Amino acid sequence: MPTRTPPKDNNNSTSPITQPRAAFSTRNPKVNEEISRRNEERYRDLFENANDLIYTHDLDGNFTSLNRAGERITGYSREEALRLNISDIVAPEFLGQAKAMIAKKVAGKGPTTYELEIIPKTGKRKTLELSTRLISSGGLAVGIQGIARDITARRQAETSLHNTVSLLASTLESTADGIVVLGLDRNIVTCNQKFIAMWQVDPQLIENKDGRELTMHLGSMVGDGDRLIANFDNLFADPMSKATELIELKDGRKYECYYQPQILKGKAVGRVCCFRDITKRNEAEEKLRFYALHDSLTQLPNRTEFMDHLREAVDRAQGNKYARFAVLFLDLDRFKVINDSLGHGIGDKLLIAIAERLKACVRPGDVVARFGGDEFTILLNRTGEISNVINIADRLQAKLAAPFKIGSYEVFTSASIGIVASGSVPRRPEGILRDADAAMYCAKEAGKARYVIFDSEMHIRNINLLQIETDLRHAIQRGEFEALYQPIVDLVSGEVREFEALIRWQHPKLGLISPGEFVSVAEETGLIVPIGKWILEESCRQIADWQKHVGFDLSVSVNLSAKQLIHPALTSQVKDALFATGLNASQLKLEVTESMVMEHRELSLKILTQLDEIGVALSTDDFGTGYSSLSYLQNFPFKRLKIDRSFVNLLDRDEKSKAIVKTILMLGENLDIHVVAEGIETTSQLEILRSLGCISGQGFLFSRPIDSEAIRLFLESGANVFSADPQLKYQSQIIQVADVQ
Repeated sequence: MPTRTPPKDNNNSTSPITQPRAAFSTRNPKVNEEISRRNEERYRDLFENANDLIYTHDLDGNFTSLNRAGERITGYSREEALRLNISDIVAPEFLGQAKAMIAKKVAGKGPTTYELEIIPKTGKRKTLELSTRLISSGGLAVGIQGIARDITARRQAETSLHNTVSLLASTLESTADGIVVLGLDRNIVTCNQKFIAMWQVDPQLIENKDGRELTMHLGSMVGDGDRLIANFDNLFADPMSKATELIELKDGRKYECYYQPQILKGKAVGRVCCFRDITKRNEAEEKLRFYALHDSLTQLPNRTEFMDHLREAVDRAQGNKYARFAVLFLDLDRFKVINDSLGHGIGDKLLIAIAERLKACVRPGDVVARFGGDEFTILLNRTGEISNVINIADRLQAKLAAPFKIGSYEVFTSASIGIVASGSVPRRPEGILRDADAAMYCAKEAGKARYVIFDSEMHIRNINLLQIETDLRHAIQRGEFEALYQPIVDLVSGEVREFEALIRWQHPKLGLISPGEFVSVAEETGLIVPIGKWILEESCRQIADWQKHVGFDLSVSVNLSAKQLIHPALTSQVKDALFATGLNASQLKLEVTESMVMEHRELSLKILTQLDEIGVALSTDDFGTGYSSLSYLQNFPFKRLKIDRSFVNLLDRDEKSKAIVKTILMLGENLDIHVVAEGIETTSQLEILRSLGCISGQGFLFSRPIDSEAIRLFLESGANVFSADPQLKYQSQIIQVADVQ
């Protein structure tokens, strides 16, 4: 492509810029020529060395000249540029504007300055500020001359500044805080709309920039306006100080205030004041604090709050006989029945109603609390004598005995109450509450709907029970339990083919302990489950071992506890014990009491049915002392029942007892249920039972519970407690061998 020749100016010069005319001497042509040459060199030097881009192009936009700065800015060499058109370098969106400017120049509208973007050879856009003028030759427009300055960095800085200002403004407006900036002269510099809204500021006040008037306005809205104004004065007295405060407005709103110095080049030039509305947060915190110390259902104080009050009462009572107090621990009787039958909704409403009645029974200085579930506590302050406490307990019982109208239901309930009164000996709050709880349980055990006052004997008993619980846990680990066995005798032949397994605890310090002293603790703590599993496995193992030596089948009877009966693993434990020992299921007899079964009727029926299906014989123990319901015998798969020892003991002295035993025997015969008499201690009782048709029994007349070695000797001797002669000739021998108590 041929190099374009730059257009000549009106003096037919090919210079890229029009040179100003020099003063020529007409008298010396050579001098004039030299002056012209020097001017040409001077302006050529200006053209080449200028910091700004200088160019020319014809009316079609084809470049005809470009200086060194142009080469640097565009990235094109001069030779490359002279082969380009403005459309090759001007950004597409600015090309229309550039052509419009050319047309404007041709139309003779004078010099024009404008901005556009170019795309240099590197592809990275640049912004130019252009100033152009028309090049004419012979009175005709032949091209355009332009001077352009690279303002890319300036425009980027302006954009960045704009974005920063926009970001700051957006941040200022989007924050949840109300912010106002005051100069050290207390004139208003700026504020956001949140500040105006929070303080209900007249916009005209902001426009007036009067910070003092603004301060007075803020003070007029605050409860303690004078303090706020004084704080502002202190802030401006020390420009570098920082401060925070909490203020409450007259309408109840609460603001947190933060005051910071505005720093410019390390120097304070004003104050930045931030205000945050914490009204809702404060309400939420108050609610959280309340529910951290109160029961959410009844709104009564909870355990934490109650214990704080109790600690204060203990401190007050130190050496002050007029500051006596008492703690009442209440547990509702049969609340679970109400909950299960009527639903938790009715149960919750009942608890709320009970809370109201309890509060109505005490004085304003007393504290009623709910510990959860159906447990309530009452702290009676300044109680005086114990008789005053008893009067309040009676009043509580009377109030609770009245029916509760809950929806369409009329609900009755009562409470078992444990009472601890403060004494002369200082006590810890936790100990007082523990003892009140223990007294409440005593009230429940005594028949419910009553109160029990804690005393020192009860405390000793509780300590002993706690020690028993601790020792029981160690006993399981150390294997301190042993099984004793009592023969179950054929009352006709005297043969023994079955034994009842009875557990004993060989305590390392206290010696042999009977079940009556530890089973209730084991039941309460759940330890009865592993203990019951042990006696089941041990008795099955022992029976299997004896069988190997005597050559005839034996069976064993094992008592189940209430917790064992409803334990989900019971059936699998029985199967495992039978499998491990090789016993037939019919050789294992499991005994349960009627009251135990009826407490969990549906679940008990399910589990007993499972045991019956695998062939285990089921026996109901202590028959006649519980419900003695015929439907009980009809619905449950019992194969045997045991007459309670209380009836057998009176057989030879009480006709009614004899009649009851006779009736039970007839019932067993009619229902095809085997009957065993317990507690036979005299020959007279034995003869009466024989006469009534009872064929099985056990008791001290034949043998006390004895250890496994004594049983082995007994089995090897024939396993018969008497021969045809009724004098029980083996009785003394067995008792001597077996009597371990």
